[in-house]
Order: sequence, then structure tokens, then C-alpha cells
Amino acid sequence: MSVDADRALNPDNDDDEVGGDDVPSSCASSCLCAPCAPLMGFNTRLRRVFGWQLLAFVFSADFFVKGAAKHLIASSFLPYAQKYLKFSAQAFQRFDVLVSFPWMLKPFLGVLTDTTPVFGYKKRAYLTFVSLCGTIAIFMIGSMTFHPEDGMKFAVLVTLVNTLIAFSDVLTGARLFEAMSLNQTSGGDLLTYSWMLTTIGAIVGTALSYIGLETGQYRMIYWFAFPCALQLVFTSAFGLLPEKKVPSDYSAHAMAKKHWNKFLLAFIITICSLGVIAIQLVSGIVDDFVTCFLCCVSIAAVLCCAIYWCLEKKVAMMLLYLFIDRFVNVNVSRAKMYWYTEGNECVPNGPHFGYVFFIVATFLVALTAQAIGIWLFQRYLARSNVRLVLLVSIVTKIIAKFTDIWIITRTNLRMGIGDHSAYVFSEGVIEGIAFILNYMPSSVVLAKFAEKDIESTLFTVLAGTVNVAQALAVTIGSSAMTFVGIHTDLVAGKCNFDQLIPLLMICGVVLPLFSVPFIYLLVPDINMHEDLSGSLDVKTETTSPATNKAS
Repeated sequence: MSVDADRALNPDNDDDEVGGDDVPSSCASSCLCAPCAPLMGFNTRLRRVFGWQLLAFVFSADFFVKGAAKHLIASSFLPYAQKYLKFSAQAFQRFDVLVSFPWMLKPFLGVLTDTTPVFGYKKRAYLTFVSLCGTIAIFMIGSMTFHPEDGMKFAVLVTLVNTLIAFSDVLTGARLFEAMSLNQTSGGDLLTYSWMLTTIGAIVGTALSYIGLETGQYRMIYWFAFPCALQLVFTSAFGLLPEKKVPSDYSAHAMAKKHWNKFLLAFIITICSLGVIAIQLVSGIVDDFVTCFLCCVSIAAVLCCAIYWCLEKKVAMMLLYLFIDRFVNVNVSRAKMYWYTEGNECVPNGPHFGYVFFIVATFLVALTAQAIGIWLFQRYLARSNVRLVLLVSIVTKIIAKFTDIWIITRTNLRMGIGDHSAYVFSEGVIEGIAFILNYMPSSVVLAKFAEKDIESTLFTVLAGTVNVAQALAVTIGSSAMTFVGIHTDLVAGKCNFDQLIPLLMICGVVLPLFSVPFIYLLVPDINMHEDLSGSLDVKTETTSPATNKAS
């Protein structure tokens, strides 16, 4: 194993010093490098602590796949749904939940990779296989023509693509999770590096999607995504991701016995995920709001009980807050999306945004705003109190929803502000910053609770729980749209958005406020940069949940 690979796996080994060769040799070069000095210093510090191999693989996975490929493919969903598949807004939301199934299966993927190494490695072979399958699925979508009756075929292929993206995110994220937990003082820097690459990759991917959206050749978008996915096959197969080979005496049974609680929770999350998918496939449930709501609340209750029962108290409390926060943010985004983009026959006096503006221009602004959000987090919040940071994230989300209402009520026009400018400010700037301020605090805090040898399982349990909560919020939102009478028939060209504003007020402004008391009830009163390693009680096979809660 190379020195860099060993450093990536053991970031506390910080014996290497920055040599004199890294120092500019003249005053002229010093002047040229001065504007980039902070960035160069940031990169040098990361390389010294974590090693070049980990940083290089993060570039391969986060820039090309999680950034460029993911956003290229996401940019195609709206035109495919409206032009080819003729989805209603409700059907589009159910499609979102179906194709997000791989993200909800993250705990299963984590258990699989932690307990079943292939050729002596936990991640390498799995990444190579799913990268190949996802790349083939992208090739097939780019080669096919879809019609309204092909909705399920399209959903299956997109699910395969999302399996690639989710698996890449799981295993790369778990590796980052482990590295951050071993060096908690620099963990925020590594997360910033990852998100910086993802953001830049997303900007590149969204910019490339302009060509297909502008010309109406939507399949071209998948051809741009194809090489981005293909490169991961090679970087995975050749072992760029640093990981130690599993010892010959490795016992999956002993691992499962020692960490039974995490594996049990992963199994429960998988069952709950299947329940969420079943709701989408039974139209009678989604069309009946009361039935749908009760089913979703039941799944949420089961999962919350499992979290509290299976995890150490500090981890459970933090994860319960994140679950509740995502669950109460009921999602009706597809109705809003159709209101912004449909023609005059569907939305009289509406904005009627084209795909290039709605997807490309606005999203580029949003990603730029995310970069600003990363800077704001790193500059002002990375060492702040966790409760304060989460409270700030709730406030920014509510402000973002108010700006949507501002446009839909046409108040912006009465103020002399055009729809395009208002939407860029709303969905671009405010939503972009709110997204980062919502994601990064939870990631940094949860990374503090990682456990060695099961980092994939623990990371995916945390991520899978949040994904199930988001899927439940989308499911309730889809049913709520039908309940209040929102109607989008793209075949007949008949739409009804009369109750969209009250729905946005309830889902985007009122319900998120229910998260606030849980910040003080569930979230530990700590600062973002505090090192919590060694502060957790590790449950063994002889420790009961009751004993754990009492400790």
C-alpha cells in the first residue's frame, strides 16, 4: 500500500511536513500565487492529512458522478415527464419516489458491503459492478424513444442509474465518514472539499444540459452523462479508492453479532422503504389522503421507534430530529414546477418559463448560491452551536417558500419585478443557500458518531433514514395535491391550481415550524467542531437496548 493510501486510511498519521519545494521560489511567483494562496493552502492541508488517493477518488465520484452525471440526468426529468410521458404533477411525484428507491436502500447496501467483502475488499468490486450497470442504463435511455405508455420502463432504467449514483454516494460517503471521524478537527474541511467538487461538477453538468434542452434533443443529455459514469468503472476497478484489504480472519458473523443493533435497524429501514414503494404502486392509497397519511405516519412511527431502540442515545436523538425535520417538510414541488412551466392553456397569466431558463439558468444560479452557502457555513457556522445552525436552516427554508408564494400570488409583478428576476432570486439564491445550510450541519455532526469497521452501515443507516423521511414527505405531498383539487392533465390540457397557494403555506411555512421545539429536545448542545470520539457507549452483543438507554 502506498504512503498516501495509508495516510488516507489513518489520517492521524501526520508525519509528513510541507517541504521547501512547495514554497514559491521568487517574489514574482509569490505575487502570482497570492490570490490562490488560501485555496492552495486548503488543498495542501487536506492532502497532508488525508492523502492524495482519497482526494483523487472523491474527485472521480463527486465531480463526475454525484455532480455532473447526476445533474445532467436530473435536468432531463421535467421534459421527459411533460413532452414524452405526459405525467400529471402527482404522477411525477410518485415517479420521484419510485426512482429514489436505491437511495432508501442505502442501509441494505451498507450492510452488504460491510459484511460481504469481494476479493478481499469491501467497496471496490461493488463500485465497479454498479458503475457498469448504471452506465449501460444511461446508454439505453440515450438510445431509446419513450411514449406515454413507457412510464414504467423509463422508471426502471432511471432506477438503475440512481443505483449507480446512490452506491457511489454510499461508499464514497462512508469512506469520507470514516476519515472525518478519525480526524474530527479537519472533518469539516473534507466535507467542504467534497461539496465543492460536487457543486462545480453540477455546474458543468447543468451547463452541458443546455445543448439538449435548447435544441429539444433531450436524449443528448444522456450521451453527455455516459462518459461521466463510465470513468467510475475504471477508477473503481483499478482501486483508486484507498481501503485496506480485509484480514484473512475476518468474520462477518462476529461483525453482525457485535453490531446487531445497526444491522437490525438497517433491515427495518429496508422494510419501511418497501412500504413506501408499495404506497406508490397502489393508486387507491395515494388517491385517498386519509389512508395515505395514516400509512405514512405508521411507517414513520415504526422507524422512529426502531431508531430509538437500536441506536446509542446521542446518535438516536440527533437522527430522530433529522427524520422529523424532513418528514414535516411535506413536498409539493412538482405542482409548483408545473405552474411555472406549463403554457397559457394550463396556467393563464403564468410565467410560462422555458426549460433552458427554468432548469439551466436558474440552477446555475442556485449552484453558485450553494457555493456561497458552503463559504458562509465554513466562515461563520463551522464552529457555531449546532442548535443555532439548525435553527438558521429552518428560517432560510421558510423564507424560500415565502418567495414562491410571492411569485404565485403575482405580487412581484405588482411591485414591478419580472417573473424571471423574481424566480432567480427565489429558487436560485435563497433555495440554494438554504439547501447547504440544511445539509452540511447534519452531515458534520453525524460523522462524529461513526464507528470503525462498520462505517458503511452506520453512514447508510443515517442517510437511509433521512431518505425514507423525504420519500414519505413527497408521498404525503402528492396525495395532498389530489386532496385539495390540484389537477394537471397534460393530454387534455386541463389544469387547476386554485389551491396551490394555501397548500404551499401549510407545507412550506407552517409545518416546518414544528421542527423547532425538537431542536432543543433532541439535538445535543454542542459546537460543530467539538471532538466527540470516545464519548459514546459502544453497544456489544451483551448490551441490551434498555441498558444502553439507561447509561
